[in-house]
Amino acid sequence: MASTPRPNKEPAEPTSDENAAAGNEPESEATGEVRTFDWMKDTPEWGTKALPGKKGLTLEGIAINSYGEIPDRSEEMTRMPRGAFHISGVPRLEFYPLSKKVDIWADNAAGLYEEAIQRRWMAHLDVPWDTIEPLPREMELSMGQLCTELAQQASVETDSIGQWIGRMNYAYYEVKTFLASELYDTARHYDVFRIRALANGGTLGLESPGLINRRIIESRAGWTETAVLMYLLRGPFTLMLYRYGEAYASNSAEKIIFRRSVQDKARHLAYGMAHVKYAISENGRDYATGLLRMMSGVEQDLATEMSDSVLWEALAIIFGGGLENISSGMDVVRELQRRYVSDYMARMRWVGIDKTVDSLVPGLLTYVNQDSVQESGTIA
Repeated sequence: MASTPRPNKEPAEPTSDENAAAGNEPESEATGEVRTFDWMKDTPEWGTKALPGKKGLTLEGIAINSYGEIPDRSEEMTRMPRGAFHISGVPRLEFYPLSKKVDIWADNAAGLYEEAIQRRWMAHLDVPWDTIEPLPREMELSMGQLCTELAQQASVETDSIGQWIGRMNYAYYEVKTFLASELYDTARHYDVFRIRALANGGTLGLESPGLINRRIIESRAGWTETAVLMYLLRGPFTLMLYRYGEAYASNSAEKIIFRRSVQDKARHLAYGMAHVKYAISENGRDYATGLLRMMSGVEQDLATEMSDSVLWEALAIIFGGGLENISSGMDVVRELQRRYVSDYMARMRWVGIDKTVDSLVPGLLTYVNQDSVQESGTIA
């Protein structure tokens, strides 16, 4: 049978791909406007490919070519991701006072962020709360007092970083990202120590005298100055309390709490010290001298705060294993105090601040083991 003839078809309209291949610019069906796709031309880094390493595809792994170039100063105030293309006429969304590398940078920030997300933990699940057994009243009250102090220190750090992180330019996103993880850590510390205080029929204790807390919260000179207070003065004390807390824990729950908190706090101090050291290396000796002078008044507040007996008595009961052994526990407290002041001085020297016993306020000299002082006047 002969096939039925079909009507002739109109030639098909060229596709958008064919138009592009022929050099024609497609029109929008809705408006009739010509689409130029000029935004596709701004791709000087096209073909750049970040490759996963042993730890996966990390912040350091994507810091390649121009994306890994850290500017000494950024004038970009629009939260534009580093490496993106600026559009002229975009209104400023923020004024970032911290827009210089020297203000906030530390080379280890990206790596510390990766560590933070790999070691994250959850207080309500990762702590074996069922291992907590009834304790003598004075032991439970003492642990509640220690937890109250540590929760307050965590809240101060959260609030202080929260004030500063929004002032930091996005050109240094590695630092901002790390500090965001530190905010999460400190919130978790606040949470876990409140839980511990209330988990065994105990109570929260007395508020801290708050002199150093106020110094940290009200610091306005700059992020580096705040970092000296937070990471060189207060941070080593918090870290030492965590370490002693683990060593003298009464149960597995406390062991886990303090051990995990030690990991977090050591990471925080690693950034803070690296930043202060970098800032001093860039700003010079006069800057370091200014930081040293700044600390004289702060140290006086620290000496006043350390004369308050509440925390020390609570620690002595914990370290002694009960009120009846508070004398031996106080020996451990005095060793903690000595180690803390010595550690503070050593960290100051490590970052480039010439801290010796000669520049230590008299109120703190009583905590220094004079037998360990070298002829140069520094702690051995």
